[in-house]
Amino acid sequence: MKTKKLFLSSLILFLVIGPAANAQLRFGLRGEVGLNTPSFSEDVIKVENLNSFKLGPTAEFTFPIVNLGIEGSLLYSNDRMNVKSVSEEGAQSVAQKVSNHYLDIPVNVKYKFGLLLPVKVFIAGGPYARFLVASDEFTWEMIKGKVEAKNFEAGINLGAGAEVFSRLAIGVNYGIRMTDNYSVDEPKWTDAFNGKKGTWSLTAAVYF
Repeated sequence: MKTKKLFLSSLILFLVIGPAANAQLRFGLRGEVGLNTPSFSEDVIKVENLNSFKLGPTAEFTFPIVNLGIEGSLLYSNDRMNVKSVSEEGAQSVAQKVSNHYLDIPVNVKYKFGLLLPVKVFIAGGPYARFLVASDEFTWEMIKGKVEAKNFEAGINLGAGAEVFSRLAIGVNYGIRMTDNYSVDEPKWTDAFNGKKGTWSLTAAVYF
């Protein structure tokens, strides 16, 4: 609960910083594709994260003189993974495919600096929160009722990229997860479902 309050407070703080007379506000569409294919194993369970993608509206509030701004987005996110059973001999078979749906709210402080016109390089960082909208229930008997996706997640984003003609921004993002994805009744399975705290993704945004 303390973690949830801390990140929600941070998001609100970033969003309500007072505007200036010379500030610029613009809107666009942002997408993100995961670059990770990690797998985690524990005893007779192996979890493979197949893919993830995000899409939704974004807004950027910039102070032109200092090239510093704030970017906030509301993204639909879909994460998919395979849960495999592992026999004593090491053979693997897919027990269940799982898909989780989230609303992601990343808020970043963003700094831009020019290279050759019309290209600008940017660096960004800030908190994010994720709210679970829907998830597949585990039906595999071994983990049924023992593993459940959490309703809230939070973390920190760090990113960099380039913007062309002030319209298209492409970058790479590293998300540091500060909370677990799943609540797990069996301690020995915790690493299998919550084994990696950091994830890489490719981001793109088009501004109108």
